[in-house]
Amino acid sequence: MKTMKEYLKELTAIHAVSSKEDPVIEYMRNHFLEFSDEVEVDVIGNVICRISSGAPNAKKIMVFGHMDEVGFIVRNIDKNGYLYVERIGGANVNVLPGLRLDVIGEKGVVPGVAGTKSYHFLKPEEKGSFPSQDKLYIDIGVKSKEEAEKLGVKIGSWICFHADFIERDNGWITSKALDDRVACAILLQLGEHLAKNKDQLNWDVYLVACVQEEFNIRGILPAVKKIKPNVSIGLDVTPACDTPDLYGYTDVKLDGGPALTYLNFHGKGTLAGVLPDTGLIEELEKICSRESIPFQREIAVGVITENAFIVFDELGAAVANISIPARYTHTPIETISMKDVEWAEKLLYSFIIGLEKNTGFGKNYKFAK
Repeated sequence: MKTMKEYLKELTAIHAVSSKEDPVIEYMRNHFLEFSDEVEVDVIGNVICRISSGAPNAKKIMVFGHMDEVGFIVRNIDKNGYLYVERIGGANVNVLPGLRLDVIGEKGVVPGVAGTKSYHFLKPEEKGSFPSQDKLYIDIGVKSKEEAEKLGVKIGSWICFHADFIERDNGWITSKALDDRVACAILLQLGEHLAKNKDQLNWDVYLVACVQEEFNIRGILPAVKKIKPNVSIGLDVTPACDTPDLYGYTDVKLDGGPALTYLNFHGKGTLAGVLPDTGLIEELEKICSRESIPFQREIAVGVITENAFIVFDELGAAVANISIPARYTHTPIETISMKDVEWAEKLLYSFIIGLEKNTGFGKNYKFAK
């Protein structure tokens, strides 16, 4: 059994933007199979792991997190071999100039750097400003489009932030793709713990490592239609506001415990978000109090997670989100605290083990009493 940190280090080293999650799919499938015989991959790549309670007609809880990361795709290669890109997901282009990137070509990883105008020739009005995305270019050390293509880099090749896993003495981790490989690590450790104590389960548990969240947020829906869960709990990161540029926006911070979502809302044309089931969020709060797990309250406008759509799918499901506070989201220096990660796994385990056969959530359950 690996530690959560070991899982994280291996998972964040993998390159996998939306629809190219195959290496993470293989990783999650192989590790799920270590403690469950019921693991499948659906047509678009969602990895579904079932841990059965053994009870007939048992209720179903689904816990999920996405495998893909933000990145870029090559839109054009000019005659001199410079790459021009479009974003896959909400990659922060403000951090790109001067950054090292990994271009995933047909022949393997090609190192690249995001070009930036030499400081000596910057005009006064250019200092402190960022070029627009269409002006950004990637230099892979070639002199022509033909040379780039010989390296296996073509239009449609994808690009990731370069992996660099940094551990701090206080338990903080800095890396690319912590959004949302941290959820994948939690799913694996949670699954191991539940499988060892499956005789205590009254509900069937479905752990889902899902796809294409960063691109369209709906990649999990085929798995939801198959599982038809009574309860859906999503795992993701949420911006920590304990840095000078975000002081006071919310109280969410590193080492403060997992954040329970009370509202998230995209507000950028999607007009969708999550308002959790009242009974479900209250039960999570009670467990935190009983198990001495610190938790934070998340209100996040500008954030959206898959439960925004799961709550309305077919018969619907009672939904809640548990978030890991993260600094510098959608950059190569995302930073989290392992304390918050461990507390989140403990909360999920305690909640699932505590579910009774007659436990229920949702308005229909509340008003059927």
